[in-house]
Amino acid sequence: MKRILFSLSALLVSLSTLSGCSFLEVEELGKSDTDTFFTELSGLRTARIGLYSVTYDFYDQYLCKYAEVAGDNLQSVVVGSGSEMYDVYNFTSTPDLETTSVGYIWKRGYTIITNANTILYYTDDLKTAYPNDVDEIRHIEAEAYFLRALAHFDLVRCYAQPYGYTEDASHLGIPIADHLLGTDELIARSSVKKVYEQIVKDLNTAHDILGDAAPSDAHYVSGMACNALLARVYLYMGNYILAEEYADKVIPQLTLTPNGSYAAMFTGEKTGEEAIFRLTGYYAGHSLKTFYNYESAAYVPTSDFESLFESSDVRLQLIQAPDQSRACMKYYDLSSSVPDEQFYNITVLRGSEMYLIRAEARCNKATPDLDGAADDLRKIRARARNVPESSIVILNANADELMKEIKLERRKELFAEGHRFFDLARWGDDIVRPDDTNSAMKHLKYPDYRYALPISRVEMDANSAMVQNEGY
Repeated sequence: MKRILFSLSALLVSLSTLSGCSFLEVEELGKSDTDTFFTELSGLRTARIGLYSVTYDFYDQYLCKYAEVAGDNLQSVVVGSGSEMYDVYNFTSTPDLETTSVGYIWKRGYTIITNANTILYYTDDLKTAYPNDVDEIRHIEAEAYFLRALAHFDLVRCYAQPYGYTEDASHLGIPIADHLLGTDELIARSSVKKVYEQIVKDLNTAHDILGDAAPSDAHYVSGMACNALLARVYLYMGNYILAEEYADKVIPQLTLTPNGSYAAMFTGEKTGEEAIFRLTGYYAGHSLKTFYNYESAAYVPTSDFESLFESSDVRLQLIQAPDQSRACMKYYDLSSSVPDEQFYNITVLRGSEMYLIRAEARCNKATPDLDGAADDLRKIRARARNVPESSIVILNANADELMKEIKLERRKELFAEGHRFFDLARWGDDIVRPDDTNSAMKHLKYPDYRYALPISRVEMDANSAMVQNEGY
């Protein structure tokens, strides 16, 4: 029976014994083993849904929280070592904290990768067995390549220093799992450069199958999503020419969600015109909803962050609860009063980010296009304030001045969507929290070993090829 490695250190389990962390979140398989499961096209279809499910779980429970709590936009409501994300908030993570973000981000990220690799392992045989369904099978292959790339990208953001930490990105990244690992196979950490090369390779492979098509349903991977993620990846690499090029591919295909329905694309059932890729919240655990629930929130926006918004800014609605207290409302469904009918979608890629990527790339390339960058920024601000673009004044006398404006707009526009800490890291910026923040860490100066999480103790003990991050 084929055995599947669910994290690199990993408990090795056959598909027939999985529960709650793989395809079985969707459908119980009884005593079927992996090979039997994938002899039928129905098995592949179920595996596809399971792959999306574990990706949603990863973002819902860990990634979006980590990116915000480790940044400078939030403050904890509950003080104490037992509070959620306590060690992330105070930068006290250690390898022994295996049941926190330290261990779980790693384990769940590689669960996504393993499920994607399992799908890719069996698709060639299924194409032979189902020649009339090759197009569908190839589409599922593309989704697997995309989600494998996304998971590698998120993991390297969490467990490695940013791409520009060394001049050639030769510093330690994460293990690359580009195939279904055997029971005795141990893989070492690759350089950050090699990890990014694998991410780009997977996204290009997915794009070759899907083309440039816009999504017919933004809850599933599309060619447009491949281009959008490539734009983000190249921005993180500091390749501003390609970041602009891929953002250019996406922007003509989308329309920014209008001011009047902006909040509803987070708090209602409408996906929003600018959606590129979202993870659906139907039948999910709603961890982010509980985390940010304004009636009992674990973390709320800081007063300093709230003060960044003008009173006319539509985005202010998403950091204030109905009672006007500070709260993140991006994961709170206001479209239904029936708890079982409430849901939320997690935004992975949307149009606003593409304009911000292009603005940053134009500002930082060898020959800056400051006017073009300012135009991109102007669109985001005009929509937020519901005013004509011509009325928006952007300070762009030089690249440094304009870059400050771009950083500010990313902070406001992409709040709680999985960006802030990673943005600060890739910019090489310090983390500076307001004095009234109750974190023990008010100022983390870049560079610092704590800009990357430690590898968990269980992984270090089980994998002799593993090397710990510096400082831990």
